[in-house]
Amino acid sequence: MNKRALLSIIIGTIILFLWNAVSWMALPFHANTLKNIPDTVMQPSIMKKEMPESGVYHFPGMPTDQTPAAMSEIEQKLQEGPRITLMVYKNSPTQLFDPKTFLFSLLVNFLTVIFTYLIIAQIGIQGNGKIFLSALMIGVIAALVSDISQMVWYMFPVDYTLVNALDKIIAFGLLGLLFGLYTFKKPLLK
Repeated sequence: MNKRALLSIIIGTIILFLWNAVSWMALPFHANTLKNIPDTVMQPSIMKKEMPESGVYHFPGMPTDQTPAAMSEIEQKLQEGPRITLMVYKNSPTQLFDPKTFLFSLLVNFLTVIFTYLIIAQIGIQGNGKIFLSALMIGVIAALVSDISQMVWYMFPVDYTLVNALDKIIAFGLLGLLFGLYTFKKPLLK
């Protein structure tokens, strides 16, 4: 790996990290698609007792024994509502801006940039436009297999899904610009 590639990976990591920060903290789109559970609905003492294990929960859930009677009961509960398809639950105290979260995010961004670089380098794509479009397509694939699939299976709202999908597509587009204009340094017109 040459110096240009190494510098590109570092710059790409910073670009992804900054894009995520801007997208989540400066732009209103994510905040507008997330809804808070009212305090009047939450009973933390009961939750800590009845749900001692942190994890991803759903309600009413699937029966452990999937007999026809149990499945019929679940169908009835689903028809009556409410339903929670996915809820991340932490039974222990957490920090709003935990430094470990930022470090882990940097690591994920670093790995994302490395794998995107390796895909484009391995395929041998040439030309700024083709490099940009290839990176953009990787972003579209990431959005399809994550955000769009979760919308289909877990009933995520369309606005929430589109904002998260666009985050990925824009991030990979930014990588495509970096890779096309600097990393693989090909002429603008080929």
